[in-house]
Amino acid sequence: MKNKESSMMGKVLLWVMLTGIPGQVFAWDWHTKVTVAIHEQPLQAVCELLEQQYGIHFSYSRDIVNLSRKVTVSAQEKPLKDLLDEIFTPFDIYFARIGGQIVLTVKKDPQRTVSGYVQDVRTGERLIGATVYSPVQRLGTTTNQYGFFSLTLPKDTCSLQITYIGYGPFRLPVAGLNKKQVIVSLQPLNSLQEVVVTEAQLERQPGQMQMSRINVPVSDVKSMPRLLGEADVMRTIAALPGVSGGLEGGGELNVRGGSPDQNLILLDGTPVFNTSHLLGIFSVFNPDIVKSADFYKGAFPARYGGRLSSVVDITMKDGDMQHVHGEAAIGLIAAKAMVEGPIVKDKTSFVASFRRSYTDLLLNNLIVKGDDNKQKGNTVNIYFYDANVKLNHIFSAKDRIYFSGYMGQDKFSLRRYDNADNTRTHFDWGNTTGTLRWNHIFNPRLFANATLNYSQYTFSTSYSYDYAADNSSDAIYLYGKYYSRIRDAVGKLDFEYRPNPAHTVKFGFGRISHTFNPGQSILKNYSGTQAPLDTSYNDEVYNGKEMLLYAEDEWNITSSLQVNAGLHISGFVVDKIWYNSVQPRLGLRYQLPHRWTVKMSYTHMNQYLHLLTNSVTSLPTDLWVPSTSKVKPMFSKQTSVGICKTSPNNMFSYSVEAYYKTMDNVIEYKDNYSVFNTSGKKWDEQVAVGKGSSYGGEVLLEKKKGKLKGWIGYTLAWSNRQFANVNDGQAFPYKYDRRHDVEVVVTRQLGKRWEVSASWEYTSGLPLTLPTASYEGIDGSSPWEANPNTPILDHMSRRNQFRSRDLHRLDLSATYTKKKRLWVKSWTFSLFNAYNQQNPFYYTVVTDRAKQERYIAEVSILPFLPSVTYAIKF
Repeated sequence: MKNKESSMMGKVLLWVMLTGIPGQVFAWDWHTKVTVAIHEQPLQAVCELLEQQYGIHFSYSRDIVNLSRKVTVSAQEKPLKDLLDEIFTPFDIYFARIGGQIVLTVKKDPQRTVSGYVQDVRTGERLIGATVYSPVQRLGTTTNQYGFFSLTLPKDTCSLQITYIGYGPFRLPVAGLNKKQVIVSLQPLNSLQEVVVTEAQLERQPGQMQMSRINVPVSDVKSMPRLLGEADVMRTIAALPGVSGGLEGGGELNVRGGSPDQNLILLDGTPVFNTSHLLGIFSVFNPDIVKSADFYKGAFPARYGGRLSSVVDITMKDGDMQHVHGEAAIGLIAAKAMVEGPIVKDKTSFVASFRRSYTDLLLNNLIVKGDDNKQKGNTVNIYFYDANVKLNHIFSAKDRIYFSGYMGQDKFSLRRYDNADNTRTHFDWGNTTGTLRWNHIFNPRLFANATLNYSQYTFSTSYSYDYAADNSSDAIYLYGKYYSRIRDAVGKLDFEYRPNPAHTVKFGFGRISHTFNPGQSILKNYSGTQAPLDTSYNDEVYNGKEMLLYAEDEWNITSSLQVNAGLHISGFVVDKIWYNSVQPRLGLRYQLPHRWTVKMSYTHMNQYLHLLTNSVTSLPTDLWVPSTSKVKPMFSKQTSVGICKTSPNNMFSYSVEAYYKTMDNVIEYKDNYSVFNTSGKKWDEQVAVGKGSSYGGEVLLEKKKGKLKGWIGYTLAWSNRQFANVNDGQAFPYKYDRRHDVEVVVTRQLGKRWEVSASWEYTSGLPLTLPTASYEGIDGSSPWEANPNTPILDHMSRRNQFRSRDLHRLDLSATYTKKKRLWVKSWTFSLFNAYNQQNPFYYTVVTDRAKQERYIAEVSILPFLPSVTYAIKF
């Protein structure tokens, strides 16, 4: 037995000597000399080679240590420790000798943070909502409102994929970018079809956590059919489910049963109190200067506050940093121009625009003369103008400052001539806003934004009557004026912190100073020999101070479950009265298999401002007023759930949402009260305070890609109000309660030069309060036998007991574009109300004494309206 063992040991020693295996195979240390030559092989291959040649065994967990990364090594008689340092240290892999083996592990935080901006390569315009994604790690983020992104990833990440709708994708190598701010410039594409989006991106697209949030691309706005040739971001939003655009032709937004004052409309972060021109035909937002628009109708992030129903967050262009260019257009009733370019190339830029209608020139001097060739008739003048400007300066890679401003005004006048009689009525209303903003990057994960805002809205109406009698004692001169104004001055500091891809934390605080002039009335009477009367009412000024503090966290709990949780805290001081509010916000999003997503949210909103709405006129005579001791702040609670699905190629999307919302401390004028018949009384003595509720469901089917694009939206909704001293305390349908609403929008690219679009809207009739009976004359006679100058008294129905006819309308548009050597020209042909549907604008009671009858007359103001607009881009 011993001879056999001796013989076996001799064979092993002979084999070792013949094969030349180094003696270190049985006894190695950190100074063992090794020779290795490998080109572009995985780390695992290096470990296997060392084990085979030198007997060095490696122990590690495949779930923790990734040895698939490739290396190139050429070492001749190099100490083992030096070799291991060379190949493992770049990948943050630790090694240690435990017993007779080397144990591999990784550093606790082998990460790098990549941050910077994404912009247009031609103009330097920062891109909002661009996707920054790591396909290997399946982690990503989106750029914020200023084009900034921050993404913390494992240090071995090789590259990132950056994509944005309408731009070619970009691959960003990340080696050596740990402490550098990067600028990613994307190249625009001629066709949206050329955008490449990977399947992984589509499944894990970040930034879509809030339900009831819609990004409104400017390209969609400009593709919509245009009323009188003008594209309109507010009209595009009004075509979405859950939103109605007010009365026919009106520019208001009524969202999920709310009123127009419950919408927070922001232009570069500054609130805008009135959003329409020309009685709603145009909006105050020139589409040529709009860069992006986000619309929220539920699941409000905690950074927004002060309104109950919706948020429209519009950002203006920054201005081209490279070249001067612009646009100009002229249509049937308005003209506009926009120019942008660098002041200091790659350092300072500007953008400016101006619009004006010339309806006053078209309507001026339309005086009807009587048989005696004397002036007898009416003249009507109405026009608007607005201007935008924005300056943008880069101080350093970490600091940037913006200034933007807006000013707009509407003027509407009626004048009646009847020989010696001369009656004039004037309406003026408009907005002024200003924004000063400073962006600062503290470090790659912390972004800050300091803002100063100013906003003002004014409304005034004046009336004069002049009778030039032959006898001066019979002469009459009456003058009246009504004036209202609201001003906001805002200071705010916002922070955005991204510790890792799973968390984006936003927090900030601010202060708002509100100044209200709810409605000052001035009356003058210099008639005949009477003593002159010159007096004013309601010239009180209310000052309110609002403070706010918020924090929110977008948290990817798992790859399928995302949460947006936040808290908005605010307080309001007016007339030594203190109100406060704690508003929790929660949004959940869970991804199911086969590209289905379930969402739900709960939001609590508070509003310290009120709008007194005058129901007897469609002019913007509404008054902004603060909460007082008699009228408390409004608040709402909204719960919504939804489910959506995206097709595998991202061409189609489908969504269904349901919501329930309650509102408290909503206000409305008491019966028989309005803004014009309450001189001398405080406004909070004229209103009723009550509660409201709204609920319903919304469906949206959308085609996002291809030459044919568009959407179909349907809304089924209920909205009610209840006041203790209105309608006998019974609940009634709110004046914007619309049971059914259908919106169909289609755009089609025809060849390279033509784009056609169509939109069709159908909506149920609005609630109406109408008379159901008439009182007899004062002397006991019938109304028809009474003095013709004696008004007939009506017995009104319960509040909003009747409804108007259903409304529907088709709008069409076609745009022809041709590129010249130095500019691009386009012709836009549009048809508003293409089949001339006579939709009701308002109803009035008509008394025909000759026929001894009274009836409801329906008034329509917007018939079939064709238009043509010529535009150039240079």
